[in-house]
Amino acid sequence: MKIPLITIVVLGGMLVLGGVCSGSDKDSAKLSKITSIKGMCTFSGKQNPWSAKLTPKGDGTYDATYVSTWNGKALDYVGTVKTDLKSEISGSGKASGRGANGTFEFSGKYGNDGIAQCSYNEVNGRGRKGTMTAEMPQ
Repeated sequence: MKIPLITIVVLGGMLVLGGVCSGSDKDSAKLSKITSIKGMCTFSGKQNPWSAKLTPKGDGTYDATYVSTWNGKALDYVGTVKTDLKSEISGSGKASGRGANGTFEFSGKYGNDGIAQCSYNEVNGRGRKGTMTAEMPQ
């Protein structure tokens, strides 16, 4: 059973009622159960796998602990992922160890196959760019 959320605020002695929260219980339950995501990154003409462990923060936003590889070596990043599990995904990360460097961001849209085609940008440093895929989070 869905219970509506109503916000009540008292401003200067006046009672103000907010709107009812929208979204289904199924969507909320699905978003809170996600724990991982993976894909492939194409950077400087080379394709390498990446993955992330996700911790739900709410509203489709997750803390992310990324692992990617470059020339067979693991690289670690921490950041966030945001997705609605329907059409869009975005994220960012910052180097946190094992030879990783820089800060990145990505965004893309899911296709009918459940795989998002994303663009990748290095935020600082050399400003390098690439593409990546992101499978539907699990």
